[in-house]
Parts: sequence; C-alpha cells; structure tokens
Amino acid sequence: MGVNVIEKGTTNGTMTDMDGRFTLSVPGNATLQISYIGYTTEEVVVNNQTKLNITLKEDSQNLDELVVVGYGAVRKADLAGSVAVLDNKSFKDQPIVQVSDALQGRVSGVQVQNSGVPGGTVKIRVRGSGSINRSNDPLYVIDGIVRESGLTGLNPEDIRSMQVLKDASSTAIYGSRGANGVVLITTKTGKANTREITLDAKVGIGTVAKRYETLSPYEFATLFNTYRANTFSQDQLTAFQNGTAGTDWQDQIYQTGITQDYKLTFSGGSDKTQYLVSGNYVGQDGVVIENKNERFQARANITSQVTDWLHVTADVNASHNIRRSGDFSAGKGNIVNVAMNYSPVLGILNEDGSYMRDPYSALTQNNPVGMLKEQTGETITDIVNARMDLKFDILPGLTFTTSNGIDYNDLKAYSFSTKKVTNSNNSMGNNDTYRMTLQTTNNLTYTNKWGDHALTATAVYEATHSETRYMALNGSGLLTESVGWWNVNMAGSRTASNSYSEWALMSGVGRVMYNYKDRYMLTGTIRADGSSKFQNKKWGYFPSIAAAWSLGNEDFMQNQNLVQDMKIRASYGVIGSQAIDPYGTLGLMQQAMYAFGGSSQYTGYWIGTSVATPDLTWETTHQLDLGLDFSILNHRLNFSFDYFDKKTKDGLLQRTIANYDGGGSYWVNAAEVSNRGIDFSIDATVFDTQDFSWSTTLNGTYLKNEVTGLGGLDFVSGSTPAAGMIPNDGVTRVEVGQPIGAFYGYVWNGLDKNGRDSFVDLDGSGSIDSNDRTFIGKANPDFTLGWNNTLRWKNWDLNLFFTGSFGADRLNLVRFTGTAMTGDFAFITLREYLNDNYDVAGQAARYPSVTVTNNDYQSASTSTKFLESASYFRLDNLSLSYNLPKSVAKFADLRFTFSCQNLFTITSYKGMDPAGISFMSSGVDVNDGIDFGAYPLTRTYTLGVRMNF
Repeated sequence: MGVNVIEKGTTNGTMTDMDGRFTLSVPGNATLQISYIGYTTEEVVVNNQTKLNITLKEDSQNLDELVVVGYGAVRKADLAGSVAVLDNKSFKDQPIVQVSDALQGRVSGVQVQNSGVPGGTVKIRVRGSGSINRSNDPLYVIDGIVRESGLTGLNPEDIRSMQVLKDASSTAIYGSRGANGVVLITTKTGKANTREITLDAKVGIGTVAKRYETLSPYEFATLFNTYRANTFSQDQLTAFQNGTAGTDWQDQIYQTGITQDYKLTFSGGSDKTQYLVSGNYVGQDGVVIENKNERFQARANITSQVTDWLHVTADVNASHNIRRSGDFSAGKGNIVNVAMNYSPVLGILNEDGSYMRDPYSALTQNNPVGMLKEQTGETITDIVNARMDLKFDILPGLTFTTSNGIDYNDLKAYSFSTKKVTNSNNSMGNNDTYRMTLQTTNNLTYTNKWGDHALTATAVYEATHSETRYMALNGSGLLTESVGWWNVNMAGSRTASNSYSEWALMSGVGRVMYNYKDRYMLTGTIRADGSSKFQNKKWGYFPSIAAAWSLGNEDFMQNQNLVQDMKIRASYGVIGSQAIDPYGTLGLMQQAMYAFGGSSQYTGYWIGTSVATPDLTWETTHQLDLGLDFSILNHRLNFSFDYFDKKTKDGLLQRTIANYDGGGSYWVNAAEVSNRGIDFSIDATVFDTQDFSWSTTLNGTYLKNEVTGLGGLDFVSGSTPAAGMIPNDGVTRVEVGQPIGAFYGYVWNGLDKNGRDSFVDLDGSGSIDSNDRTFIGKANPDFTLGWNNTLRWKNWDLNLFFTGSFGADRLNLVRFTGTAMTGDFAFITLREYLNDNYDVAGQAARYPSVTVTNNDYQSASTSTKFLESASYFRLDNLSLSYNLPKSVAKFADLRFTFSCQNLFTITSYKGMDPAGISFMSSGVDVNDGIDFGAYPLTRTYTLGVRMNF
C-alpha cells in the first residue's frame, strides 16, 4: 500500500508493497520509522528481529488533512466554512454505478432523489430548494473544471474524494453559479515509484422489491359484470378462473434485471512523472423489459514535474452512453401506471399481430407490452471532458496556475411509433443536441507563514463560453416501418427544426485566508461575474466572510482530556444564480405563415410570446452558517453541527400575460424563499482491536423550506400531470408561507350516505367547489438521515448502510387510477378495492360502489384520500467481504464481496417505493412528490471481486 519505512536518523528506507510487506537491511539495534498519510507515525525497535508485524492506526487529526475548497485546498484544521468531505472509502463496499449514488445518505445537508431508471434522471439538492421556476441543481466541478454535463459519464472508481460546499463562505468563490451548492470531485492520479493494476468486476441480479396487488382476470370480470351485466359470459368466467385466459400485466412488463460493472485501472510512475489510465463498462438490463443502459468510459491522466518551476497535469475523460427506456414521467402514459390499469381479461396480441387495446379500463392508452417492445426510444450520449493545468512556481510561496478545459456533450434521441401499437398513424423522430463549453481559469496564489501568522491570498481570472446546437427531424405516415427511425424520406409528412444559442461568463475572484497561532482563522472572498444572459445589469458581486476559533489549541484546553479539537465556525455570504436561457431577457419575434391575396404561403414575423426584460438581474441567496466541531474520548467520537439560514432574494420568477393582452410570459426578480435547518455528522470508532473493529457514521439534516415572497402574486400553480382527470391548475401550489412542492387539494371526509366521496366544506358555503381546497401536505421531508457501519473481523468486512426520510408526503395517483372510474382509466384494477367498497362495507368503506353515479372522482384525485406519508427507514446496502492477501493468493490481493441493496424498507406507504418520484422536470421542484408510476424499487444481489496486482 506504499507505506514509508525509514531507518531513524538515516536516509536508508523503502516502501511496502500492496501486501504491506517490505525488506530493508539495518543494524540489529536500529529503530524504524513507519509513516503513511492519514495514520500516526510509529517507531519500532528492530531488536535483532528478522520479521516484524506492525499495525498503523488512523490519525483522526491528520486524516483527510487537505480539503479542496475551490481554486485551492486548505488543511482541515484551518477550514472556516461548512464543507463535507466524502472519500472513496465511504462507499467502497457498495456497488456504485452512478456517482450520485455515493452521495445518498452519506453527506449531511444533501438529498439525492433517483428516478430508478437505468441511466435515468437524478436530483441532488444541497440544503433545500431556493428557486421556483428554475433549476435547483448544484454546480459540479471536476478537478477545477465546471462540468455542465453533471455527473453523467464518470467512473466512480476514478474518484479520490468528493467535497460538498454548503455554506456561502465556501460557495461564494463560485459566485453566480454557487447558489444551489457546489459538488467538487477530485480524481485519482498515479503514485510515484508505485505500479498498480486494479481489476474490479461485479455482476448483480435485480428483482422488483414490491408490487401492487391487482385483480385477477376472474375478479375483474366478475366485478365488471356487476357494473355492466353480462359483459362476460360464463364460459369466459370459467376460462379466467382456471387461468386459460387473461394477462397479469405486471408479470409481462417486469423481469429479472442484470447489472454488469467492470473497471480496470493502470497507474504508476517515477518521482517526476506519474500516470493513470482507467476504463469502465457498465451494462444494465432493468427490471422493466426493454429498459437498458450501457456505458463505455475511459480516462487517462498524467502529471509531471517538468522542471523545478513547472508542473503539468493533463487529463481526458470520455464516455459513450446508450439508453433505451419507456415513459416513466408523471403523466397518463407512464408505463407502470398503464400496466397497473390495463384490464387483466385481455390478451397481448390480436390475430393480425397488432397489440390489443383496452375497451374496459385504460380506454385511451396503448398496450403497455407493445409500448415497451415496439416503441421504446433510444438516446445516445457522448461526453468528453479534458483539461490541462500548468503550474508555475514563480517565487517561494508564489504560484501561478492556468487550467484550461472543455466539456463536450452530444445527445442524440430517437423515437418510433408503430401502427401495431397505436392503431393509427405511425411516426419517427431524430433529435440531436450538441453542447460545447470552454473554460479557462488563471489562478495566482501566494502562501506564507511568519511567526504565529499564516496567510494565503488567491486571485483568479476565469472565462467560460458555451454554445448549444439543436436539430430535429420528425415524420409521420411512414410508407414502411422496416427501417424504424432511420429514413425520414419514408414519411408522408415531414417537419424539421433547428436552433442555436450561446452564452458567456467572465469572472474575477479574490480570496484571503488568515490564520493566527492555529487558533483564529478568517477567510474573506469576493467574486464578480459578468453574464451575457443579462442586458442592462450584466455584473453581479458576491462577497462572503468566515471566521473560526479553534478552542482546542488554546492553552486553557490543554489541561483536560474530555474534549479535543473543538472549533467554532461562523460565516455569511451572498451567492447568485443566472439560471435563465441565453436569450430569456429579449423580446423575440415569432414566425408566422400567411396567405395574402391568394393561396400562396408567405413567411411573416410578429411579436412573440416572450416579453423583453432588460433590467432583469441576478437571483441572489444570502446565507448564514454557524458551526461547531469537536471530538471526545481521544478522538474516537467526533461531532460536527451546523445551523444554516439560507434566504433567496430577487428570485427568478416567470410571470404570464393574460391572453386578452396578447399572452406570453416574462421574467422578473420577485421570488423569495427561505431554507433553514440543522445538519450534523457523528463519527465513532466503537471498537478498535487488532482482530476486530467497528466504525460508524451518522449524519442527518432537518430542513424547513418556506416561500416568503412572490412579488405580489397570490400563488403559482404546478403543472397538471393528467389533463381532464385532475384539476387544470395542478395538484401543487406555491404560495407565501408554504414550502415549494406543497400539495393543494380537498380534505376527504369519507363516503356520504349515498356512497359518494365527500369532502370537508371549508368555506361553509354548503357545497363543494374550488374554494374548499387547502394545503394538505408537502413533498419535502422534514428530516433525512444516513447511518453507515463498517465492521472488521480479521480478513472479513461487513458493511451496513441505512437511510431514512421523515415528514414527506406522496400523492399516490396509481392508487387513484386503480380504484377510480373516470376519464382515461374507467374501471377498477387494484385488489384492495374488493373488500373496501360501499357494496361490501357500507359507508365505512374507502371506495364507492362500481354502480355509483355522479361521484366526484376529480376532486378525490387531489385530496387527502390519496395523499400518503412517505416516511421510511431502509437498509440501503448490506455487504460482506473477504480479503485474501497476495501472500496467500500468490498473484494478487483479492477482495470478494457479496452485497444486497434495498433489503428491507420500513414504511406505511402503499406504493412501490416511498422515495420513488415520477419526475416532471429534473431541475424544478414545484411538482415533486407525485407518484404516477415511479420506476419500481429494485432489490439487487451483487457478487464482486477486486484484484490488486
């Protein structure tokens, strides 16, 4: 593992190999000094021994000593801001396929929501959501280069550490781009005088962890005959009962998923030059048929001390991703929801080979098996990230670093629909979105220490340019379906469109970090950003200040053993957001075709639906952070607590213009949002002996999100996921005094004496109408936690990782569509209805009779009847590993691992996954918490082997 072994008082030394073995010739009375970063240095007297067994202990004071904070790094002891550090040891026992999975539950103040779809959408939120209409995604910075592509295409094996900048002191260094937090990732490099070859292979088998209980064909037919007599004959009922007819649609769309993950890394180098080359293949066949994701990734890195005054780093990461997926968004056509509602009395195919349509329940929806097998779209994403750093040592303590990088992203999306499924016109589509972002960062840093004083001053000039090109070809009425989406000339009707946009950002940064006696720390930062997205107010200025007092280094703390390394931190700063489209402040003309004096069409232009807002400016977030860090029991128990108060002002809010006034929309600086809370982390070494150890980490976050201003608007309505079935103004609403993502609907009051859904008459008018709606729940949890446990006994390791979320609600629209008789889903498909309907249980039942008339199903859809608690506690990962050293295996260090993900979940939620969400928009949070067929929670069993040669 590269541990340094030196004969004390000499230069005679060596390094251990991967097994920890070494050979060194020394006198019999010599003393050896053994050291390794993150561990206490040990001294061992040889005493004429020829074999020594030496165990190093982790040094909690030095472990992760350098923390990356943006445009530099500081000692952890000198850190004044709130920065969470996650190294790769924290998730080495879990089969991480996406980098975002490593953050889930392991960092306080960070919430990760995963769509579950292989290669699908992920939401990461740092200390809540501050924007109503725009993205709340954090900024991702990989080795100093901002990555517009997010975390897609990264190999988790390449990551050395991740830092999450949470407070304004830490994020203000990124100014207009840091309002939603910053995720910094530092990747691995080669080590001097060490050659390493690592092969990591994992294969996992996944199954659906929980299903809905649906009606059997016989139960459905019998119930339908109650609703509409003699629809199904006795012969049909007999066939349904003995299983010779009908379909279990869940059996048809679900399968055993297979995940393969192979990683290979070569690294090494000399004292002056080090290299690392890695490759990764991930193949995922999801638990829903025809849902696949493949990722091919490669990375190369070289670092070299070219001269005494020049250090060069070059790095390139490339990935090729192919994804096939059905529709799992929040809408009527969601695959899971359609399959849950398709009548079980049907077969799959008609005699002519077309797919059966549903005349009983899912009246307007296509056959779910047909949609998956015949109409699954494909997206191909190519991402290349490259950078070169030149670091010049100008004078002692003075360095200049220029970093130049690119972020290339090309996404091709293909779609196809066939008459076999749609029973109407067929169609195809090709879309291509190309984006290239260039960044240059020039950093001048001076570091010096004199006496009790230490100073680090940094000045940065940075420029970013990004361009996006889009092209689309669509056709319908295909002459032949044999070529799928590949020949638009086969279409009877064709349309084409394209677009181009670009934006640029110019920035200047200054930061000073001062340390006196390792007791008092002060950090001041100022960043100025100029954005091409704004017109009259292009420049924004984002200052911050942070102070820390290390009480643990004070003289009066040296005569006690109860508390170690106590530090008090405080910070305040302003950060911003420019999250609008490049031409969002311009009043753009709109093209129109017209005929003048004849049938010929002419192109004209008129005032479009976007209104110019030349005075629009930066959205700003003001954040206060108060922190406390300390250890007890000789560093065996470590605590970190932070209180934060994060207020977004001048928030970017989209306002609409009434149609009678021309219609359209425009942007204003009007929204105000507050996020307040506490996040904490507790690390403990419970046991630590030669044969057995147990370390545990518990982190948690309490968060209160509240909208405090809407610029005079009464409210902002969320989107409607199912027009005609759900009220047109949505099921969520943004209003002052409520959190983003609050549910707005009726208070269900059970069934009335006539067996109809009834609701509380809140306004006392004597009738139920829209005035009786109120706020009934929220999508955001009050408290989230993660609890990671690692136990070691000799060569065995056991990891238990738990996550939890408490206080959130989910609107379970799958239960609504499966137990209601309205709109697109006209009959019952869920089994829970059978023993809980008016015909069986009377007025105490939950559901009306199938023969009920004039029931208000639409109001029921947005009521507390289908709003459920989504609180849960889950065993997210269980891993058991065995380490076989090279001394036994002869050719390599081996680590065998068996793991299981999502082994159990404790929850009252009746859906498939309390954490599952049918995303409507990955960046906007107004419509969160709607379960309209979230991708099934997958229980995965994984076998893995890791070889270090």
